[in-house]
Amino acid sequence: MKKVAFFNHKGGVGKTTLVFNVGLALERMGYTVLFIDADAQTNLTSAAIDVDQYEDLLGAQQTIYGALLPIINNVGDFDPVEPVKIRDRAYILPGDIRLSAFEEILPQAWTEALAGQYRGFQISTAMFRLASRLGESVSADFVLFDLGPNVGALNRTILIGCDGFVVPLSPDLFSLTALPSVGASTTRWIMDWDAALGAAKRARLELSIDLPGGRPSPLGYVSQQFVTYRKRPAAAFRRWSDKIPSAYQKGILEPMRDDAHVPIPDGPALLGEVKNLSSLIPIAQQNNRAIFELGGAQARGAQYTRAQDTLELFTNIASGIIAGTSQ
Repeated sequence: MKKVAFFNHKGGVGKTTLVFNVGLALERMGYTVLFIDADAQTNLTSAAIDVDQYEDLLGAQQTIYGALLPIINNVGDFDPVEPVKIRDRAYILPGDIRLSAFEEILPQAWTEALAGQYRGFQISTAMFRLASRLGESVSADFVLFDLGPNVGALNRTILIGCDGFVVPLSPDLFSLTALPSVGASTTRWIMDWDAALGAAKRARLELSIDLPGGRPSPLGYVSQQFVTYRKRPAAAFRRWSDKIPSAYQKGILEPMRDDAHVPIPDGPALLGEVKNLSSLIPIAQQNNRAIFELGGAQARGAQYTRAQDTLELFTNIASGIIAGTSQ
């Protein structure tokens, strides 16, 4: 089972659309996928299941918040709620705006882990262990996390439990300036986790829980939503698109390799380019489908052809993730 996060400090880069479509492309390829909505905005959940079903899940505490509630209330470990089946081989652990209550206790837990204390490790590894338990329950090949656009405590604990992460971005100045923050934060988290494991060893702490290795690999980036003219990016966007490879190299690959000593996967850093899909995205979200799952009743004429063409794109991105996590 491979755990992969989709992560960028900057919002508005099409992250949730990418997670959902890549995940369902993996499912079409024969893999079993578990989505985990770890963004309090719950956009992935709204893309995957309808409002009425989600309302029932909220009431029954069958969300990521419900799973973590015993830890939040300091009355036990996580409660492995049942993932929601959305396709033959695809499941989701729904998100919840109340997840912020869990994030509030994470900074103190991280400090306790750095001091070699059991409680710190128990809380800091809760998301890793929950994902492992739920993934095993559905025999998942891939667990895909949708993370919020920040470098906060929740993303830190999720990233150290992942095998790798994908950076969605847009070809603009704001995405490029976010890359050093992503690289520096992930590098620091890896180094801190190494320090915490060292503290536990020195304290001869006997841990009865599984611990992540804490070495997520940068699997690559996906450039999204650029405007095209005659099938080529408009000049203003091409300017920034041309800067992405070096910005990704300097902002993410170099600090993770040189400071955190994380092996960099072979293969191109660019996993794929997603063109501006305009109205197809809200249509797909409204119907709880991947873009390539839209039928003639939802997307007509040229729209339908464009929707079908995205299957190859998302399959290629999925193949890049498979290759990166197999090394």
